[in-house]
Amino acid sequence: MVIVHDKYRRAVRAAHARHTLYALNFIFSLHTALVAYYLSTFLVARGFSQEFVGLLYAFGSVLTLLSLTFAPQLLQRFGNYTNMLALGLMELLAFIGFIILDNRLLLLVVFLITFIIPTLIAFSLDIFLEGATKTERVTSGVRGIFLSISSAAWVGAPFVGGLIAEGDNYTLLFTTAALIFVPFIFLAASQLEHFRDPRYVQLHIASLLKTLTGNVDLRGVFIASFLLRFFSGIMVVYFPLYLHGTLGMPLSDVGIIIAFAITAFVLLEVPLGKLADQYWGEKEIMTIGLAILAIATGVFSLLGTTSVLVWALIAFISRVGAAMVEVTTEGYFFKHVDARDTDEVSAFRMLLPLAYIVSPLFGTAVLLFFPLQFIFIATGGILMLGIVPVAHLKDTK
Repeated sequence: MVIVHDKYRRAVRAAHARHTLYALNFIFSLHTALVAYYLSTFLVARGFSQEFVGLLYAFGSVLTLLSLTFAPQLLQRFGNYTNMLALGLMELLAFIGFIILDNRLLLLVVFLITFIIPTLIAFSLDIFLEGATKTERVTSGVRGIFLSISSAAWVGAPFVGGLIAEGDNYTLLFTTAALIFVPFIFLAASQLEHFRDPRYVQLHIASLLKTLTGNVDLRGVFIASFLLRFFSGIMVVYFPLYLHGTLGMPLSDVGIIIAFAITAFVLLEVPLGKLADQYWGEKEIMTIGLAILAIATGVFSLLGTTSVLVWALIAFISRVGAAMVEVTTEGYFFKHVDARDTDEVSAFRMLLPLAYIVSPLFGTAVLLFFPLQFIFIATGGILMLGIVPVAHLKDTK
């Protein structure tokens, strides 16, 4: 009876921790999504050239990679709880800096802080969530809920952020984002203090490459996840440029298309995660998702219409594929690691900034030889190549 009672109490504590992390993830995502599409325009409004802003994003991605490399060392020294609170305070102070600073050099420093910190916070949330997920059979379902909550925040926040920033009212935008983030710090401080840190291992690139070389499953899921982030990088940079710059569609229509497309993540990731856990496993869903994503992305190159309905439909289909890939790569990866495997988790989270370095370079190379619209069909071809390593995964079902 004592053993059963202890198991019940641990299960209740784990469930409470997951619910806390869901709430933290929503606040964090809402705060991030509110300003994500307007940081570049803010910098241009402050006198920086568009070319310089692009280089700044690439430089920020490099710094993010370096920060993730040393994240396990900081976790080992200070613990994930202290690390989370310190990152949260830095994020809040940086947004206060956006509000009160006029010096351009200081604004660049603040921008880099706000560029790096969210990835590190997401990494810490991963560690907390992995520690609160006690059985591997529910991993994809838990990750599906976690991702859907984040996607829900991203559906409307960029649209609201645009309304707030109308007329270059960035002070109000950053003030709103800062106020939204305040509950994150208080909730984390009051609810996560009992987290028990595992033994963290410093990331060793050579050792990781050896692991990926010898482990077909990890290598395959890394490739699939990188391709998903690569697609995201292409969409963030070139999708609005094509619709607005080439086809002449107003930005309001672009916003509607993106908002509608993102609803695919909200609608699908929870049921897909549960299906992966209980019936199908991740391999089949991941493979079909990559195929849908690749084909729909390639179709973008063939569309010359300015119909919002047509673009919203194809963009939604592409995100259906993206949602299938995202929830299954997350679920599959975290079924093969635990809270102690911070080197693999660090590397997994490095795929986002790495993809945001590679995707603009890829786009630039394509533009040297072809018009803008052909970036999408080239991207679709790259995505299709990912089906090969995914086909060699050992399924969890």
